[in-house]
Amino acid sequence: MGTVCAYKFLVIDDADLREINNLHRKVNQATKHSDPILRLDAPWDCRNDLLDLFSVIYDPEQGIFKMWYLMATVSNDRYFWHGPRVMAYATSTDGLHWEKPVLGMFEDNGSSQNNYLIPQMGSFLATVIRDPSDVPARRYKMMFTIGTDWARGGETEWAGYHVPLCLAFSHDGIHWERPVHVNPVLRGLSDAGWTFFYDVDRRKYILLTRRVPNLPRDLSQYESYDLVNWEDKGRVLVPGDDHDPPELFNFQNMAPFRYEDFYLGMLNTQYTLAGAESYEVYNKPPADFPSKRLGQVDIQLAYSRDGQSWHRPIDRSPVVPNGEPGEPDGGHLFPGFTPVVVDGQTWIFYLALMDRHNEGDPLRAVAKDQGDLRNRSCYMLARMPEDHWVSLDAGREEGSFTTRTWGPPHEVFVNADAKGGSIQVELITPYGEQIKDFGRSECVPITTNGKKQEVRWKCGRHPWDFAADYRGGVLARFYLKNAKLYSYTFTLPDPDGDLEQDKLNARWCQVIKHKSDNWD
Repeated sequence: MGTVCAYKFLVIDDADLREINNLHRKVNQATKHSDPILRLDAPWDCRNDLLDLFSVIYDPEQGIFKMWYLMATVSNDRYFWHGPRVMAYATSTDGLHWEKPVLGMFEDNGSSQNNYLIPQMGSFLATVIRDPSDVPARRYKMMFTIGTDWARGGETEWAGYHVPLCLAFSHDGIHWERPVHVNPVLRGLSDAGWTFFYDVDRRKYILLTRRVPNLPRDLSQYESYDLVNWEDKGRVLVPGDDHDPPELFNFQNMAPFRYEDFYLGMLNTQYTLAGAESYEVYNKPPADFPSKRLGQVDIQLAYSRDGQSWHRPIDRSPVVPNGEPGEPDGGHLFPGFTPVVVDGQTWIFYLALMDRHNEGDPLRAVAKDQGDLRNRSCYMLARMPEDHWVSLDAGREEGSFTTRTWGPPHEVFVNADAKGGSIQVELITPYGEQIKDFGRSECVPITTNGKKQEVRWKCGRHPWDFAADYRGGVLARFYLKNAKLYSYTFTLPDPDGDLEQDKLNARWCQVIKHKSDNWD
């Protein structure tokens, strides 16, 4: 029928569903790339360097991935991350193989043959975004800190404030300017990491960070239209509800991004000794201590419909789990802000460390005995197939779900794995009447795995054929057995592209009126 307009529905929450019967909502794991994508292996990398937090973006104009990464220098007499830091730069054409260009900008250890973007300084932390809303001269933005409670000095020490956040901008992501008339833009917010991103829909800059003081560590949200004036939106996620184990006590950070109608967040969940995190750093648990995960940090899922109210699925399975002890990601994981969506598939770049978050003493021992920490950390990649974040699962006992009223549609598609099982669909009226020729018995079962499988009925017709008889919409009821369903899609004929434009306008109206906090 020519061009159609597609409407996709993910099953992350119940917003588009009328009822669910005998199905389990499951958070799924991303597929890890087998090998690290970046290590400290350049001639100028020092033996006591550890990779730290980093940012990755995909530049559509140049067709390359860009990475800004931090390195911390660890000595045998200081705690884990308390050494000085430097920021470096790398690029990749495929996201797997990275080049570290010699920039020659700053001298370190007597040589400028390195890829450093800043001179080495104490406790420098930063996140970088590519800002599509600003002029080319300020296309790249960096939110950074210099000086924390670990490395105080000068103004910070004298004033006694905690982690001032500052702003820098760049035309190429390499040469950075720091506007002295606005810095610092925020003070006293976080004791470590944060996420800085631009919400294209709401045309706002968003900062997700840990409020200070905080125990357990939470996630708080701050919003700004201009990067200088910030509004505190309060705590948006706090760990330790009825679905968390007792030792899941801290949120380290979260990397958010837009995906279909959702904001998704890659949430850093830390397993720690509740209320005594400092104690576990210096004292190992007894052999019979029930939790075996103290000090581990994995990556779980959070989601939002509006970018302000954040939720977590009941299933707390990690999107990116820890590896086994001794593996590169056996200790703790931090996502590179933010994930990159490539052709529907989400690339989750993450910092992986062999050591756990509470193993400061063992790391110092490694620095003292071996003198080389470079292999204790690396950057890795996990990829989530299109829409696979959350599924509705059925086992040998059949389950079903019913959509809200819609359409009638022209076509129905599913992204599902029904290999070894089946999925069938029937169409009914809001009164519960089955529509002739589109009942379950007339549906050709789907029994394969794929992301765009069309639901067909034996009559060979499309539901759109009876649209005039069922104005006001119909409901679709899906029956699953030994199957996983990730998303379903309805289409409507759109030969002139009018519906696609209406959908974009409706989205714009929703964002401007309902998410701008200003109905006037």
